[in-house]
Amino acid sequence: MRTTIDWLRARTDGTVVVACVCLLLVLLHGSATLLTAFTARAGLSVAPSALGVPYALPGLRATPLGATDWSWQLCENFAALLLIAVAAARMRRHLRLRPRAGKGRRLLAGWTALVAGAGAAGVWRGMVAARMVEAGIWGWLGLALAGALFGALWGLALGWLPGATAAFIGTARGTEFPSATEITATSGEEMKNNAERGN
Repeated sequence: MRTTIDWLRARTDGTVVVACVCLLLVLLHGSATLLTAFTARAGLSVAPSALGVPYALPGLRATPLGATDWSWQLCENFAALLLIAVAAARMRRHLRLRPRAGKGRRLLAGWTALVAGAGAAGVWRGMVAARMVEAGIWGWLGLALAGALFGALWGLALGWLPGATAAFIGTARGTEFPSATEITATSGEEMKNNAERGN
């Protein structure tokens, strides 16, 4: 018989897996070698950056990239951590509301988790870019919206990675989530058994 702790552990595992995939993505985007190789082969992907729109996903790195300074790098690192936190919260919410979701729903939940995280990080990165260029109110609004849009598009393009991981992690681990009524019934039975043992 599965306990509430087992159910919580299984639910947390899906959230942790999505957070780890997002962490891997921001670490890869923080690699100067991979970033340079990608932009050399897909040059049109940097075109929106000419207008100040943040490029790709935020990169998590220990030192500034190229001619950027520490303040810019700390803002990028915060954006990367924001992406991971929002993606994990989105996946956790899905697992709380739909604990018995099938592979398709878990795939979409993991996919939309990265879209939401990248969109939120894009808003932050757009506001940082607006601050760096000392933009007016319309510049702040425009860069924040453009950052959210392009961040969400990058999340849409790469969201299949956490989505596929979320879809198959439950199957690989043999996770069978109980419904809320089963948890309540199990908790009620345990309380009854404990009361009987105490008498």
